[in-house]
Amino acid sequence: MHSQNSDVRMARTSMYFEDFDVEQTFYSGGRTLTEGEIIAFAHMYDPQTMHIDSEWAKDGPFGGLIASGFQTLGIAWWLFLRMGLVLESMFVGVGVDHLRWTQPVRPGDTLSLTVTIRNKGEVRSGKGLITFGHELKNQNGDTVMTYTSQNLIHCRPPQK
Repeated sequence: MHSQNSDVRMARTSMYFEDFDVEQTFYSGGRTLTEGEIIAFAHMYDPQTMHIDSEWAKDGPFGGLIASGFQTLGIAWWLFLRMGLVLESMFVGVGVDHLRWTQPVRPGDTLSLTVTIRNKGEVRSGKGLITFGHELKNQNGDTVMTYTSQNLIHCRPPQK
């Protein structure tokens, strides 16, 4: 088992398939989302009123402006990559499953990610399949999004 810090930075060296253990957990640093970022993202990719119009959103179903779920997913993936766990060892992403947005993300929220190794699959051609469980929380500890991702991770290269 590898020890984890509560604020993992990009400087971490990538881990290989063999380095991961099922139920092993990793924690990211935080990322605060601004109103301007929410509106800019929504104008480009998800132009729904609740994401782009602060005045309308005050009386809307969420009582204020909220981030697009897809922006939230992008931030979670960014936090995962910032951990540095698989930056050099990931071969390819295979898929995302069980994506759930459980609470809205608002301007000023600071998001952090917990990643848990859910499963390790068969090794073929020097790569193994890992299922990562992702849980994104806000500064209050409320879960705002969960999903799993499956990624092919390189095995450790042979010693020369």
